[in-house]
Amino acid sequence: MILGKHCTRGCRFCNVSSSKILDPVDPEEPQNIAFVVKQFNLDYIVITSVTRDDLIDQGVNHYLKTVEQIKNISPGTNIELLIPDFNADLKCIEEISNSKINVIGHNIEMVPELYSTIRPDSNYECSLEILRLLKKTNSNIFVKSGIMVGLGETRQQLISSFKDIADIGVDIFYIGQYLQPTLKHVKVEKYYTPKEFKDLEHIVKDFGIKVVKSDPMIRSSYKAKEAYLECLEG
Repeated sequence: MILGKHCTRGCRFCNVSSSKILDPVDPEEPQNIAFVVKQFNLDYIVITSVTRDDLIDQGVNHYLKTVEQIKNISPGTNIELLIPDFNADLKCIEEISNSKINVIGHNIEMVPELYSTIRPDSNYECSLEILRLLKKTNSNIFVKSGIMVGLGETRQQLISSFKDIADIGVDIFYIGQYLQPTLKHVKVEKYYTPKEFKDLEHIVKDFGIKVVKSDPMIRSSYKAKEAYLECLEG
């Protein structure tokens, strides 16, 4: 995770601390990450970040520098980015989607009906727009998204969100169980069974999404390389 330890958003499911006044970006971070990738001979890496609404470029240039440094020192490494919403800024999306990456993801996190109470600083339609822009600006990369269940959503709300994602043409979609990180965070309303997760997986695949991972412990970077390879295989 790049761009610091603190986020400018305050999602009630997330254990990353929130603040409107954040530390300066570490200019040596991109090179340090590249050295680690080279040292451990990593052939696949997932890079994500906190949201940095306080920065003029929202952190895009730091992402680009990180990708550039990795490619300079380890050109064979495949790179996946899991990005914040960048407030659906077209320039930001174009710049980051045209960097030397293989997969780019942005999670819708939950059904739209829950945003006002759990993600009040974010917007479901904004997240959908980012995914649309990613698909439009670079057809050579795979686009990924994900959702948590157990927050109080209904089955029909989930199906509606699955259709939204499929209509955009997202290539990879993850479904995982929400787990309450601390007593201060929003409570779990439902624990889905493995059978229910398989049922949700079949629904998403029936909508036409290529690669679907659906399981209680699925998280954004779970078997990321394997999902990418599945997309390559078609």
